[in-house]
Formats: sequence, C-alpha cells, structure tokens
Amino acid sequence: MAAPLQDFGRVLRTVFRFARTISYALIGVMVLFFAVQIADAYRFFADIHWTAGVGFLVVVLAAIGWFIGRPVYAFLRMPAVLRPPSLPPLAERTAKDLAKHLLFVERYLRSLLTNPEWEGAPANVEAAIARCQALREETDGAARTEIATLSDKIRTLETETVERLLAPLDAKARKVIRQEALGVGIATAVSWNGTIDAFLVLWRNANLASRIARIYYGRPGARGTLAILRDVSAATIASAYLQDLSEAAGSALGGIFGKTVGALGGPLLDGGLNAVATLRIGYVTKARCRAFAAWNEATRAQALTGAFKEAATFSKEVVGEVIRTVGGGLWKIPATALSKLGEAVSGFFRKQSPEGPAVSGV
Repeated sequence: MAAPLQDFGRVLRTVFRFARTISYALIGVMVLFFAVQIADAYRFFADIHWTAGVGFLVVVLAAIGWFIGRPVYAFLRMPAVLRPPSLPPLAERTAKDLAKHLLFVERYLRSLLTNPEWEGAPANVEAAIARCQALREETDGAARTEIATLSDKIRTLETETVERLLAPLDAKARKVIRQEALGVGIATAVSWNGTIDAFLVLWRNANLASRIARIYYGRPGARGTLAILRDVSAATIASAYLQDLSEAAGSALGGIFGKTVGALGGPLLDGGLNAVATLRIGYVTKARCRAFAAWNEATRAQALTGAFKEAATFSKEVVGEVIRTVGGGLWKIPATALSKLGEAVSGFFRKQSPEGPAVSGV
C-alpha cells in the first residue's frame, strides 16, 4: 500500500505500544481525560448561564452512572472465579499436586450448577465429577513414573469433558463479543467526534466485560480485574485520538482507490479499529473469566495467545460487517466503491493483526 497508509500502521502500533508501557496508569489517564473534557464542556455551558452548566453536569453524571457505573457495578458484584492452583513444571510435579488440581477441577464443575446462564444437564456435571474423583483416587500414592500418564489423563478430562460442558457458555460469550464489537465499530464510524468515540468505547467495553462475567458467573481476581480495566482504558484513550490518524489513512486510500473511498475510508477504518480492539478485549476477558487450568506464566501466555487468535479469526468478518452496514446501508456507497473499500480496509487489518490495535494482557 501507499507510504501514508504504512505510516498510519506504524503510528498506530506506537500508540498501543505506549499504552502497554504505561500499563495501569492508563486507568488514571482515562479518568483525567474525561474530567478535562467534562470541565471544558461545563465552562462552555456555564458561560451561557450557570443553570445551563449545572444542568449539563447533572445530565453527564447521570449518563456516566447509567452507562458506565451500572455495568461496572454488575461486574464487581459477580463472585470471583475459582483460583486455579499454581503447579510446578510437569517434571517436578508430585501426586499431591495432581490431587490438588483435580480437587480444583471438581469445584469448578460444581460451580456450573449454580450458574444461572448454564443450561446443561446436571447429570453430565455429576458424571464429570465422578471422573475427577476416580482420577484423584488413582493419584493417591502414585509413583513418580506414573505422573506423566496421570497428567495426560487429567488433560484429556479437561479437554473432552470440561471444555464440552463450557461450550454453550462459550457460544453465548462469542455472540456477545461480536455484538458489542459491531456496535462499537458502527457507532464510532458514524461519529465525527473523538470524545464521543471514547465514551462509546468505554461504555460498550464496560458493558462487554460485565456481560461476559455474568455468562461465566465469575470475574477474575483483583489483578485480572485491573488488567481488564487497563485494557479498556487503553482502547478508550486510543479511540479518542484515532480520528486524525484515520483521516490521514483515508487520504492515502483516496490516492489509491479514488475520492469516494478516500472520503469515507477514514471513518470506516476508525470504526474497524475500535471494533477489532473490542474483539480482543472481549476474548481476553473471556479467557480470564473461564480459566480453569493452573494459571502460571506459561498458561497465562497460552491463554492470551489463544484469545488473540480467536479474535483475529472474527476480525475480518466484523470489519466487513461494519463496512457493509455503515458504507452500504447508511451512506449508500456504490457497490464498486464499497468493494474496493472493503478490500483495502480488510487488507490493512490482515497486515496489522499480529501487532496492530492490540491491547495488553496479563
């Protein structure tokens, strides 16, 4: 693609790399950003009349409480997910380590029975628990030479039984993530204001985290919760500054595919970026809220890599849906231009997916 579009990709990667660098400070930066925006708007209305300024504050605080406070409160009300035991490397594990892990898996399975979102047959859970108990009996006094075989049996139990029981919840979570990503992408594509974009991203991503926690009937512990808040903050702050970057990319697209594509390519690229960021936040949140394997550095990295791959699988489809809905439905872009625009934007995301608009994960 043209150099300006490549420059856009480099700048975008720099933005998110910076977001990862300042890490948890992003939560404070996001709060400060909105405080400054609200203060500026308040002064504008107060200059007209003090009652207009007070009315503006009342409306804004009510909106924040309703759209942001409610989902955050609902998220924090969820019980914390069961904490997987930290196990040593396979070569160093003992029979007691395996028994400890099986006891956790058994508790995890029992928690499904109390999850209002889980609609499976309790008999299947009871059968899985019986398998856990039988395996736990096998680990009692097992020799070191049997550890590897027993570990394979536990892994089979998790992949063939627990994963299957979680499949209906996973399907619900994927549907919710797709809906929220589409909503964010379409809303920020038609919005022409960076502050509004930031509020939309914050609102929809806070709602997304709350809905995923409700599906799995659990939220991660303090560290995982802070990590989700940090990821949402990164996407929120970045969305506020994507307008100018997207306009530059739109100019580059216009030079390649014509003025129509160039004029509308920037906003659609903006919406696509926010949609992909929401996808990644959703799948990382899903990985944290459903984790039942031992959560150490290796499994954490594996879970996050899996979440990013899962998000990448659906990113092209979601970006295409944003383009069709906004470009073809609302803006009535001609089919030929729409096809070129979809090709250009989707191609950009394919190139950017390994390290593009990613959020950090811990």
